[in-house]
Amino acid sequence: MKGTRLKDVLDDKNIFQKDKWNMIFGKMKKLATAIEMFKGTEMNIDDREYRWVNDRIEYYESEERLLNKSEMTYANSLWIKYGKKA
Repeated sequence: MKGTRLKDVLDDKNIFQKDKWNMIFGKMKKLATAIEMFKGTEMNIDDREYRWVNDRIEYYESEERLLNKSEMTYANSLWIKYGKKA
C-alpha cells in the first residue's frame, strides 16, 4: 500500500490523486491548528509560519494548487517544531 509521502503521491505518471491530496491538506489544517495552540492567545494573526500554512491551504481549496517538494519539506519542519508539542 502506498503512503502519503511526496514520492508516493507523485508517481511516475504524475496523475493528480485528489483523495490523497485532500488527506495531505487535512494534515496541513492540523498543522495550522497546532501552531495556533502552541502560540496561544498571544499569536498574531499575521504570524509568518501560520500565514504560510494557511495560504497554502487556501491556494489548494480555491485553485487546487499542489505543494512542491520544498514546500512539503518546510511543512514537515513546522510539524516537527509545533505538531509534536500540541
